[in-house]
Amino acid sequence: MTSRTLLALCSGLALSTTALAQDNKALENFYKGKTIRIVVSSEPGGSYDGYSRLVARHLGRFLPGNPQFVVQNMPGAGGLVATNWLYNVAPKDGTVIGQIQRQIPLMQILGEPGTQFETAKFNWIGSMASEATICLSRHDSPVKTAGDLLKQELIVAGSGPNSSENIPTVLNNVLGTRFKVISGYPSQTAGTLAVERGEAIGVCTTYSSLLVRNKHWFEGPNKVNILMQAGLHRHPDLPNVPLAMELATKPEDKALFELFDTPLQIGRPYVMPPDAPAERVKAIRVAFRQMVKDKDFIAENTKEGRELEYIDGDAMQDLYERLGKTPKPMVERLKDALKPKGPVVMAKVEAPRPMEGAIAEIEDNGTKITIKLNDGKSYKASLSGSRTNLQIAGKKGERKELKVGQVCAVTSPGDGQEASAVECK
Repeated sequence: MTSRTLLALCSGLALSTTALAQDNKALENFYKGKTIRIVVSSEPGGSYDGYSRLVARHLGRFLPGNPQFVVQNMPGAGGLVATNWLYNVAPKDGTVIGQIQRQIPLMQILGEPGTQFETAKFNWIGSMASEATICLSRHDSPVKTAGDLLKQELIVAGSGPNSSENIPTVLNNVLGTRFKVISGYPSQTAGTLAVERGEAIGVCTTYSSLLVRNKHWFEGPNKVNILMQAGLHRHPDLPNVPLAMELATKPEDKALFELFDTPLQIGRPYVMPPDAPAERVKAIRVAFRQMVKDKDFIAENTKEGRELEYIDGDAMQDLYERLGKTPKPMVERLKDALKPKGPVVMAKVEAPRPMEGAIAEIEDNGTKITIKLNDGKSYKASLSGSRTNLQIAGKKGERKELKVGQVCAVTSPGDGQEASAVECK
């Protein structure tokens, strides 16, 4: 190598290093002092929300400028409300990240009504885990196996165009199962509460969510019956539970399930709006990659009982571009399989009654509280600064005014969910 060549290489390296330093400085200047929103397309208390609150506590350490992160819940229409907002309304300056529900990208590819976005035009950041969705019945149900579903009806709780309704509908239309979906529950958490109350006898939902939220369902003498699972591979915990595609006997049905189940590979997806600055998208992707390898993040994730199987944003972008090229006949057949063939039955969801007790614990400056009920049990609720009607001594209050020992009545859909109203004495 000549001295002239060596000099050129050294000069190029120096220029590259200088440019990288300038890019990092620009990112630091932009993000320093900023608050980044993570918009979650579901209610507080579920697994999507849990992952995002964990991310919000850690991601800022890996981004230049170390910005603060806050979680904003935007539920509605099975995740469509938040997804449409992220695509069409959200700021495109790098200050908003969205966690959308896994089935939403496929809905746009299928041309479903209500989708106001193009899947491939989102900036895909990463996914925290792949997913297995299971269909189960209560321990006292006569439906105890997948085979029983071909002979007996099973009433399941549904909460919109997500796994709780889409999976039983496709199974009914392709395999001839006899799920009866009761639609209208405000969330999958509310759907599982309906199963506990006996309003529904089963549910189809993600296995990881149930492990966190309803772990007791899998323990003791009253264990639920896991009938089948959806996904491309059997979950390691469920080696003896059949996949839906394994129950299909026709090659064309197996191919349909493969298309339908592909989004489960990307079970907890994060996106940024289209047209966000490329250097900020890259910085967020890099921060995610570093975060999921961090020992403190891993330790907290493990403590919360959440699965971690990170999928990179580049791989997600490639997958959705390939899905967008699915042959039209297959797309049309799946669209037809997703349509309920009978009448839609709506749940009669009653307004929740207030739970009253003294505040035993306050977390995150009042965004979460635990009250001690009169029977000695604990009841948790999250409080939104904009959506929760907080009254203290008959007047509108602020979360920072809450104190341990105050007696409050909390109105929320269930334990651990966001309160619509909190009235404290």
